[in-house]
Amino acid sequence: MSLLRKALGDADFEKVAADPVSFVRMFAREPWPYQADWLRQVTERDEAGIFTRRVAVVSTPRQNGKSTLGCWVALWKLYTGEGEEIISVALDREGAGIVLRDARQIIGRSGILSGLLDEDGLTRSEIRLRDGSHWIIRPADAQYSRGFRPSMIVYDELGWAVDRELYDALLPGMAAQPNPLMLAVSTVGPIQAGVLWELFEAAARGEPWVRLIYRTENDSPLITEAFLEAQRAQLPPHVYAREHCNLWGEGSAAFATDADWQRATADNPTLDRSPGPCYLFCDLGWVHDETAIAVATKPVEGAVAIVAQRQFRGSQAQPVSFAAVREEIEALRVTYGVSERDTQIESPQGVGLAQELGAEVLHPTAESNRARWGALYQALKAGTVKLPPDPILRRQLLTLTIQESATGWRVVDVPSIHQDRAVAVAGALYLAQQGSKRKPELRIGWL
Repeated sequence: MSLLRKALGDADFEKVAADPVSFVRMFAREPWPYQADWLRQVTERDEAGIFTRRVAVVSTPRQNGKSTLGCWVALWKLYTGEGEEIISVALDREGAGIVLRDARQIIGRSGILSGLLDEDGLTRSEIRLRDGSHWIIRPADAQYSRGFRPSMIVYDELGWAVDRELYDALLPGMAAQPNPLMLAVSTVGPIQAGVLWELFEAAARGEPWVRLIYRTENDSPLITEAFLEAQRAQLPPHVYAREHCNLWGEGSAAFATDADWQRATADNPTLDRSPGPCYLFCDLGWVHDETAIAVATKPVEGAVAIVAQRQFRGSQAQPVSFAAVREEIEALRVTYGVSERDTQIESPQGVGLAQELGAEVLHPTAESNRARWGALYQALKAGTVKLPPDPILRRQLLTLTIQESATGWRVVDVPSIHQDRAVAVAGALYLAQQGSKRKPELRIGWL
């Protein structure tokens, strides 16, 4: 029997167990109307008491009570359930501390809730009840065991997760639970990629396992128009749109959007023969970075197509074989009619290989990087580049952001997502655009 049932009696327990709003009213405060609505949507159950959607996403502008909602739902499940194992993930240690402080305050104000705690049941990262139910609250960079079998996961600011490894490790652990629930609360991220964006797409497809509550307006009575006006004057437009309108990055911060990608891959370039003359760029990696090769066609009606991609991935035990890369480049040259002067390999690793192949060496500078990224950016926006539907290339492009400073702009990648394929595509595209402007090569002799 639930400890809370014993403390409240059957009637009051049934009331708070059936309705999380009643639980919040009894132990926290009167929720605002929109918060009450969210609580009931997130925890909706069928006649058998099973959650109708095992994944719920609440995405709103900043300071609209998302983290508070996650805290309320976790406390409700902790105290009304039995044998609960709840895991709460915050973006950083400060975020985890905020969630823990909110929970501590609610528990501390209630003699009933605090009376159900285990001895030493409030620690720096855990809330534990006498019946063994517990709630672990940690930042995303903490160590999590793959042995967890959470009955509930609360992921705060999922849209800003650096990578998806933690999400992928925790979610399968709920499979053994009879009635699991995951709640993700987050303002949208800067780019249309990552786990949060995938959940948005799943909701748009009408997947029955996910519920999306998405708001672009501020519902909180604490957010005033004067405050928003001041923020609008201080923040860059794309930052204001993201933080206070909860709009996905479609502005200057995002290098490429999903719409750019869909347009570029709508007409997949496939060739049965050499399109002649083509241009090849190689971004040479050794161990951590893969070697990426891209071949681009000569512009046709203003558009360039990436007609070939090759990748080589190495490791500490077995680095990339430069001999294999050289053989592949030679084969691509024959297949696609690429000349020596239309082959470019990025230094410093590629100097020796370029000499063997008679290729041009690119010594990257801030200016050369801007030229190549700028060419790809403009082509994506203008719809003048055709790309193969490579999911890794998509992930790389959609996770790139433009960072501006006093010395000029640059393209920045997510630390956990390398940009090798995108670099190769940008390099090949730039070569094709520049090569088409050169005068034809004068050949003397019999050929």
